[in-house]
Amino acid sequence: MSRNDIARVVLLPAVGGLGELDYRVPEQLWRDDLPGCRVLMPLGRRRVLGIVSELVERSAHPRLKEVEAVIDPTPILDRSLLGLCRWAAEYYLASVPEVVTIALPGSLRIETESRVALANAPPADALRDSERAVIEVLHAGPRHLRELARALHASEPELRRRVAALRRKGWVEVGETLRERAPTKHLRFYEVDRRAAATAETALQRRPALAALYRYLRDHPLHRASVAELRASFPAATAKLKQLQAGGLVQWRDEEIYRAVTDGSPPPADREVAPTDDQQRALEAIAAAKGFAAFLLWGVTGSGKTEVYLRTIAAALAAERTALVLVPEISLTHQLVDRLQARFGPRVAVLHSALSAGERWDEWRRIARGEAPIVVGARSAVFAPLPRLGLIVVDEEHDSSYKQEDGIRYHGRDLAVVRAQLTRCPVVLGSATPSMESFHNARGGRYRLLELRQRVAARALPSVEIVDLRRTARTRMAGLSPALIAALQANFAARGQSLVFLNRRGFATVMQCQACGEAITCPNCCVALTYHRAWQALRCHHCDHTIAAPRHCPVCREPALTSWGAGTEQIESSLRTLLPGARVARMDRDTMARKGAQRALLSAWERGHVDVLIGTQMITKGHDIPGVTLVGVVLADLSLNFPDFRAAERTFQLLTQVAGRAGRGERAGRVIVQTLQPDHFSLQHAAAHDFAAFAAAELAHRRELGYPPFARLALVRIEGEQLAAVQRVAGSLAEQLRRSGDRRLVVLGPAPAPIERLRGRHRWQVLCRAMSGTLLRRSVNAARDELRVATRAAGVRTIVDIDPQSML
Repeated sequence: MSRNDIARVVLLPAVGGLGELDYRVPEQLWRDDLPGCRVLMPLGRRRVLGIVSELVERSAHPRLKEVEAVIDPTPILDRSLLGLCRWAAEYYLASVPEVVTIALPGSLRIETESRVALANAPPADALRDSERAVIEVLHAGPRHLRELARALHASEPELRRRVAALRRKGWVEVGETLRERAPTKHLRFYEVDRRAAATAETALQRRPALAALYRYLRDHPLHRASVAELRASFPAATAKLKQLQAGGLVQWRDEEIYRAVTDGSPPPADREVAPTDDQQRALEAIAAAKGFAAFLLWGVTGSGKTEVYLRTIAAALAAERTALVLVPEISLTHQLVDRLQARFGPRVAVLHSALSAGERWDEWRRIARGEAPIVVGARSAVFAPLPRLGLIVVDEEHDSSYKQEDGIRYHGRDLAVVRAQLTRCPVVLGSATPSMESFHNARGGRYRLLELRQRVAARALPSVEIVDLRRTARTRMAGLSPALIAALQANFAARGQSLVFLNRRGFATVMQCQACGEAITCPNCCVALTYHRAWQALRCHHCDHTIAAPRHCPVCREPALTSWGAGTEQIESSLRTLLPGARVARMDRDTMARKGAQRALLSAWERGHVDVLIGTQMITKGHDIPGVTLVGVVLADLSLNFPDFRAAERTFQLLTQVAGRAGRGERAGRVIVQTLQPDHFSLQHAAAHDFAAFAAAELAHRRELGYPPFARLALVRIEGEQLAAVQRVAGSLAEQLRRSGDRRLVVLGPAPAPIERLRGRHRWQVLCRAMSGTLLRRSVNAARDELRVATRAAGVRTIVDIDPQSML
């Protein structure tokens, strides 16, 4: 046969270790646009869902089963997205089905359910008690296996064994039914039946209430109205509609509608201004790009990077192309969405993990249908089904939140660059503090460097003062130095807004006994429990284990427990005392758990209804509040002392980003940084707003030690409930890697992870380093495959993290 009639299919969701499977496409189902379409096909005794990744002419398997049905009239994944999934699977050492599964919303899956029915009536004396119970339930009619399990109060695996025995005896039949998960929402609308229009007035002559409702529908500007609208305008509208429908005067139809993902408030007025000279040069460079080009937009905080994004998006739309904008945190999404909607109206879709399944499904369909040519979202939005992609923007490209830390550990920024290559469009990576990898790429010519050297309207960068906490140990209150307290009080008196940053939530970081010295730790994780005074509880921020705050030490039983170390809750309590009358708010995971809480607080802050905002890392970036004139960093050393080679880089980025929130309005900004290491180069360069000097020092240090961007890393972590098994497999893995004999591969470990036990599982790890990413991935993959059977037998899990962002 001349055409390619074999479909290579990716299972949805991924099943075990299965990769792509080959199926023959029957004549009546064959189409040349099958790649990217969902299909149903047999797998063992089941029917499963898959997506065609490509059509091929030959298969390595001589006997192929056939595709049973094609679900989609047009592909739901285009060829570039399929190519992106293949690239990600190869690079991050995952299977293509695993990547495609995370690229598609779960709503697109079609599940098969086993349905059990009686076949023949068995003799009563031939049944065991457990079998008789199944037969008695089925006498009322066929049941899905899940329903049968509930009716019999049995587990599904146990029930499957019972049903299989009955099936072998010929007493029951098992079939499969399909169940779609797509939560499409419909709304019922009523309209007049035009066929009865001529006789309607006569029929309703003596029924004024019905006539009023009929005329409302007849004269409606949209020619139809929802049930909710009619109920608001007419009493007993439902009963009246039934009467009109029975008389053939009105009819109804259900229309598919989208759920609103924003609060419905109108966006602020557009703030389009004439571009600065630096902005204009950046815009011209991006506009001149033909096909793929990667740009690093390095601009100081407040220099107008967002305006560059908006203008390049407008250019893409003018060329009838679409645009994708990635942000690192959900908290940054709403402000950027407001800016985009103010300029481009309702053509903006939003994708992030805080959306419900229905909201995400609606946004995904709007994008795929071409109704929303602009998409803004967090890292998973890199898989958005945008047709005719013309631009990708990655805001705050340095942020570690772009790295997925469970499942497939992909990096959203890096996949954005690959997707731009596959679709031949420009990608703009923006940051005031670029990652060392991106800055190195720009210096080496892989990216083009675009600089925004000054703030908009020539506003000055805030002054930065470093406070040496070693000299204020006896005078500071709950972590606040006299200098910071005085500055907060003066700023409140001057009606300025203040931001206080501490990347540690809770009231105190540890509760310890002064009698025996024992600290209260998590039984599941190797960390101390954090004290939350509002809940009167101790809580683990890793596994969420929570206990009531004890009155006595659990070891020596003495009433000598004391809390140590300040968290955001304690800082909030102190500031309410120090600043009577001030409107103080706190933003961390504890206060922002409720949906919509984050947006509500940020909106209040933007409107000037909050005088002092205390928060963790989520408040440090992206927020443009002109009223903020003071920023206080309670303890800069928290990020500096992490066991990670990126600690200095992250500290510089955090300080620069949080300092950049100050002085964005007419009044000058001031920043106070408290630290126990005032001479550290990252703090000194951050205080001087000198990224270039910091990057030069940091890159020289990285080159000397052989760390990225001058080498590639892979972290292999072994996790399990039994410590001995974890140690044994970790040792075997390290030995296998060293046995490869390639001296270009450096193997460090095995060693316990910095957090050695997490959520009840022991964790050991092996760190691999090489100059070549290909050598690194090939070696790690070979060693993992070699030990796959031993790993499974030991009951441990192997996690491979290519280009790790966290060493914890």
